[in-house]
Amino acid sequence: MLEVAMRTTVKTLYEKGHNKTQIAKMLGIDRKTVRKILSDRGAPDDDREGKSGWPSRLDRHREFIQIQMAKGMSIVRIHEDLKRDYGVGCGYTTLRDYIAKIRKTSPHAYMILDSLPGEESQVDFGYIGTLKVKGVPKKAWVFAMSLSYSRYMYAQITLDQSVPTFIHCHINAFRYFGGVPETVKIDNLKAAIAEADFYEPTVQRSYAAFADHYGFLPDPCRVRTPTDKGKIEANIKYIKENCFRGREFASLDDAQSFLEEWLGKTANRRIHGTTRKVPAEVFGTIEKEHLKPLPAEEFTISRSAPLNVRTDCHVVYEGNRYSVPYAYIGLDVKGIEINHMLRIYYAGKEIALHPLIEGRKGGHSTDKNHYPTNKTITHEELLSRYQDEMGKIGPGALAFLERFKETDMFRCHHYRSLSGILALRKRYGEEAVDHSCRRAVRFGSISYQAVKKICSKGLYLLPLEEDTAAAVAVGGKIRSLSEYRAMSQLGVIGHE
Repeated sequence: MLEVAMRTTVKTLYEKGHNKTQIAKMLGIDRKTVRKILSDRGAPDDDREGKSGWPSRLDRHREFIQIQMAKGMSIVRIHEDLKRDYGVGCGYTTLRDYIAKIRKTSPHAYMILDSLPGEESQVDFGYIGTLKVKGVPKKAWVFAMSLSYSRYMYAQITLDQSVPTFIHCHINAFRYFGGVPETVKIDNLKAAIAEADFYEPTVQRSYAAFADHYGFLPDPCRVRTPTDKGKIEANIKYIKENCFRGREFASLDDAQSFLEEWLGKTANRRIHGTTRKVPAEVFGTIEKEHLKPLPAEEFTISRSAPLNVRTDCHVVYEGNRYSVPYAYIGLDVKGIEINHMLRIYYAGKEIALHPLIEGRKGGHSTDKNHYPTNKTITHEELLSRYQDEMGKIGPGALAFLERFKETDMFRCHHYRSLSGILALRKRYGEEAVDHSCRRAVRFGSISYQAVKKICSKGLYLLPLEEDTAAAVAVGGKIRSLSEYRAMSQLGVIGHE
């Protein structure tokens, strides 16, 4: 008979996660002996672990396994983590069967979500089959919006689930209620959600603009979580079962008329199965006064067009130009016309907003903030900068600037001559440029080309004193010979 100590050791090693083969090698005994010891204590064989009602050695890791399952980890990944981090030596199939047992015996718990009056509504579409439109069968859906507090609801039939249809249905629902709730819980429909994300869903831009206009907050449901909008799910089912199932209609108009009558006389007048109250009564006495008022101006369904940002930081829409930030030059954007405003989007993000230019072509709407900083500087600011830079060069450059202010170039805001002179510093140095400016002023040649030629020919090294020894009469004026020679080299005089 095996000693008690050996039995205890085998059981302890098994509980620590070692399999029978490993225990046999560690203790130097036969695997059959290990199996017999474990069988005596009621442990199931490795291949049957987790399948019977016996405790499993994975039970001690149950919490870790459940957490990994909640993270969406695969069984392969969980199996690898158990082996690496906890030294668990079970097989993949054992873990797979154990996880299957956890899933089968772990029901989900849901909270009852109560809403305040006017706080929330829920919306959704439900397919109701085909209806005749001008004698032709068409697929049809029912749109429904239900106020979460009173369960008062609106419904209408649609032939598609497009963005304009979705928005139009909302407008009709708000009119039916006579107000707007704080939030609208929406399913992850393409009409409302551009990208379904658990944490940050991107609301479709037209729907977002509509929500902003009416002052409600779109509240997208979590992906694959129907319980987030359980109230409207139940109402959609109720409408399909009680209003449409087994009934035939001659036309779309007949079906819509029947639906409206059914809403007013049956759906909103019944005793609700959950609240045990009549939705119309709760709405009329309590919830209606908590809704936000309808906007003074109706929402205009948008038009849109693909646009391209030109090098002048503008796009052209309906013959007029609208500015966008310079960073988007050359990119394709989308313009959406909503309520006499043009909203410009790139990759789902609004990058510009302009009042729509109506009744004419060739106009432009420009936001100076869309240009780089160096493009939006005023003439006064630009002149002040030139004053500072020319002052750094020297008195000759400042004198040149004062004379430049008297020219037509300055009056037309053409400052390229000044920019060119400042650029000469890199090649010739500030002292050479300053003397060149002084010589150009002396000879009345107020241009960039004159200053550049003086620098390049080294004329700034010549003295400016009057040469009284020789003079040449030019055009009725008496000039010194050195002055005449200097002006000739500058090209500012010729044969007069």
